[in-house]
Amino acid sequence: MRTHRAFLSILFAVQYAELGTSAQTCKCVPGEDCWPSRPELDLLNSTVKGNLIQGVPPASVCYLAQPNYDTQQCDTVIASWFDPYFHANDPISIDYPWWNNNSCPPIFANGTSVTGDANAGAKGCHIGDHPVYAVNATSEEAVIAAVQFASKHNIRLNVKSTGHSLLGRSTAFGSLSVWTHHSRGIKWHEDFQPDSCTSGAAQRAVTLAAGERTRDVYEAAAKRNLVVSGSAARDIGIVGWFTGGGHGPLTGDYGLGADNIIEARIVTPDGQLRVVNSCQNSDLFWAIRGGGGGTFGVVTQVTMKAYPAPNVTRHTFSLTTTDPSDEVGFWNSVANVWSYLPSLRSGGLQGYGGISQSASSRSMTWSFNLYGGTSGAIEKLIEPIIKYLDPKNGTSLIYKSGIASYPDFFTLWNSTASVDLVANTGSIFGSRLLPAESFTTDLSRLAGALKNATAPGLNNRPSGLGLFMVAPQSSSNNTSADISATPAWRDAILHMGVSVPFSDALSFTEAQPYLDEMTYKRVEALKTLAPDSGAYLNEADPFDPDWQASFWGQNYERLARIKKTYDPDGLLWCVSCVGSERWARTKSGQLCRVEGVEG
Repeated sequence: MRTHRAFLSILFAVQYAELGTSAQTCKCVPGEDCWPSRPELDLLNSTVKGNLIQGVPPASVCYLAQPNYDTQQCDTVIASWFDPYFHANDPISIDYPWWNNNSCPPIFANGTSVTGDANAGAKGCHIGDHPVYAVNATSEEAVIAAVQFASKHNIRLNVKSTGHSLLGRSTAFGSLSVWTHHSRGIKWHEDFQPDSCTSGAAQRAVTLAAGERTRDVYEAAAKRNLVVSGSAARDIGIVGWFTGGGHGPLTGDYGLGADNIIEARIVTPDGQLRVVNSCQNSDLFWAIRGGGGGTFGVVTQVTMKAYPAPNVTRHTFSLTTTDPSDEVGFWNSVANVWSYLPSLRSGGLQGYGGISQSASSRSMTWSFNLYGGTSGAIEKLIEPIIKYLDPKNGTSLIYKSGIASYPDFFTLWNSTASVDLVANTGSIFGSRLLPAESFTTDLSRLAGALKNATAPGLNNRPSGLGLFMVAPQSSSNNTSADISATPAWRDAILHMGVSVPFSDALSFTEAQPYLDEMTYKRVEALKTLAPDSGAYLNEADPFDPDWQASFWGQNYERLARIKKTYDPDGLLWCVSCVGSERWARTKSGQLCRVEGVEG
């Protein structure tokens, strides 16, 4: 077993002290008779070539009561805490620690956490919902060993690559985690033919190991004058991204991440390695393309389509009010501008924008790309917007519009893509996929919904709003692909998101009013624009009472059957994931079967 960290029994003593021996209806956790013995853990460690790692929160080095207390290491953790690469490089840490109870945040010498919780030091450092052990899985053999071990001992299995999940799906109480971050490899194909497929044209593609991230893939593609559909941010893992559907700066033209998958290799909960594509294990192939990560197995490798790199023209736009008190005027103007979004999208524009607000300002911005467009194309597309705004410009509204050209996608993306700031607050995210009619049928309803979705809430601050015009259109590549992501993607022109921040010192119970604000106020406002639509799985409200319909629509029943077939014992579980209704967390965090629910 990896010994670079000591076994810190104090981390577990309080959390597991009150747990007794559970029946087989619950997952086994430390402290129970069913928990694997030291010799059994040592055997697993030997099987995975010394890559079994004791789960220790990285900030434990900041706590005097911990045996690994080290002020110099603590300074390093504090300096790195808001960097997603720091959490990706740790076997159990995640980008949004509130999802594991924020049980061990970095603290200064006075006991105050890096995010301002003055009581953090007094609360101490505990394991929380971090995995108890992690396997540094750099080979498929290691993944198989971890899956078989967790299944044999009735332990929850967790899957982590970067730990970026906004919904906390990269961590699990009392679990063994498969950490794929160091599983790397990029292989290019000029003529890829899926295994066992005897018909269909071979195509240009790239095979990626499970730990590959967006920036590395984009850079490797650019060296070959190619592009691959990937995420907007640099630090996103490809596998977690596409299994939730996957939107990005290229998906409007080239299809969602799930649309672009040709083949994958996956270790299912029975410990079997399976090749999945349209010709074999086609049910699993369908399920993993939008059915969610960490649900049907552990993906070890994926092959995606690749395309010639296009030239890019970018339109940047901003609309700012000089009179923040004039809410009606601002929202009506935004609604009028957004009524042209369907025509912009059908004309090929795609990209990201949003609304930001404070007590003294209110503005709307976007950066939309046109790939392979002709000279003057953007000017023609935005002409109606400029005509609408020109008479208002310089009154209570100011707009700016700019157009620039770039030789290729990577040059533009690499100069503008950000690294997300993480672990700096508690927060909950919600979203809705919106079709064209949401922006054209009733502008007063649109203005009202946007205002309600962003109005000041419990923290007395207005919320921002994310505008993601990244949905593939019927003329885009791959939109005929049969995937398990919500069919609402096929009718949408954009994905709209909103967030509610709160102190990361709050417990789940204490944060409930903020969670309810998201579910019943902000997301509900967006739903009024498209009641029959859905939400993007990776950036949705996990507490949506209609989560099955919102995340998968008519696909849910089929997904649930596939889940039951391949994971009848619930080895893999996460909140509002396929099949999750068959299990429930106890107050202690242990996972137990729900009586009367099949599975």
